[in-house]
Amino acid sequence: MEIRLDRSEFLTELAPMQGIVERKSTIPVLSHLLLTARDGKLFLAATDLDVSLTSWCEADVDLDGGIAVQAKKFMEIIRSLRTQEVSLRLEEPKTLTIEAGNSRFKIHGLAPEDFPTLPTVEEEGAIDIPFGDFRRMIGKILFAISADESRFQLNGALLKVKEDSLEMVATDGHRLAVVESKLENGGEEASVLVPRKALQELQRFDGNGAVGFRRGAHHLSYRLGRRELICRILEGSFPDYDRVISKDNDKKLTFDRRNLLEGIQRVALMTGDRARGVRFQFAQDELTISAANPDLGAASEKISCEYGEEEFSVGLNPDYFCQFLAAMETEQVQLELKDEDSQCIGRPIDGPDQRYLCVIMPMRL
Repeated sequence: MEIRLDRSEFLTELAPMQGIVERKSTIPVLSHLLLTARDGKLFLAATDLDVSLTSWCEADVDLDGGIAVQAKKFMEIIRSLRTQEVSLRLEEPKTLTIEAGNSRFKIHGLAPEDFPTLPTVEEEGAIDIPFGDFRRMIGKILFAISADESRFQLNGALLKVKEDSLEMVATDGHRLAVVESKLENGGEEASVLVPRKALQELQRFDGNGAVGFRRGAHHLSYRLGRRELICRILEGSFPDYDRVISKDNDKKLTFDRRNLLEGIQRVALMTGDRARGVRFQFAQDELTISAANPDLGAASEKISCEYGEEEFSVGLNPDYFCQFLAAMETEQVQLELKDEDSQCIGRPIDGPDQRYLCVIMPMRL
């Protein structure tokens, strides 16, 4: 392998690979990137066996070839260089020489044959999803995905393609987030569970246009420009989320989203690391948020709202609430409640989506 390429373009394609590689894996090759030079391009690939990412950049290829190099150190070397042109040369079967200006590095690697075979997804049946909308939808449900590895079916989000819309749902058992946006030519209705890591990496993508979504027997493909992310489909059945959402929450309150978010954040400073709960006391056109901690002290704050029914209170997790409010784009939010033992449902007033809501279960304080 012997090539020359533009450092800026190379770094742009290298950066997303860092989130895929496994730094603490017991399988050494999973901490490596596969570099393959052919057909006037340098192809890049990274995988953790569940999520894979491939891309390429233009290159002057004098000699085809490939090598797998340690991802973190290779990225540090390329980032440290100061010239625009970088030369990569395979002088020995498992040693890559990197040259740029007066700088010269040699980095040991692995044979390309040692790199795992990457999965593929059939080209047929692609659905084009506007990437800006897709990335926005991911941000609105990502926080609700469970981190409990024992509940593997909740370690991702449900992606449901409908005839004229796209819906995403996530829950960890304590909260649930649902977002649905318009989609032209969605096609036949289908549902699939997408792992959290794949969604996290997709959210970090940049670019315009549409992401091509395809489903295979065991994998999903998302292609945007020169990048393609392929992930394994999560097995298991997702809860019947529509049955979870209360239909009889008759107390409705309207708030300025930023005032509510900042007020909760301030009061939450007086909660402990384990007992993460604040009390919401609703009264005529007013909400009092309070927290008490025997080791720290107490805090309370009053926030104006639109509400005209009887007084009541409920205990809620401030982190869950703030993550939902931070994901919203609108200036006002509506809360729907019934009593202190029932779930709180938050919805934006207006907004770009057909539907967006977050269900937060109450706490005993």
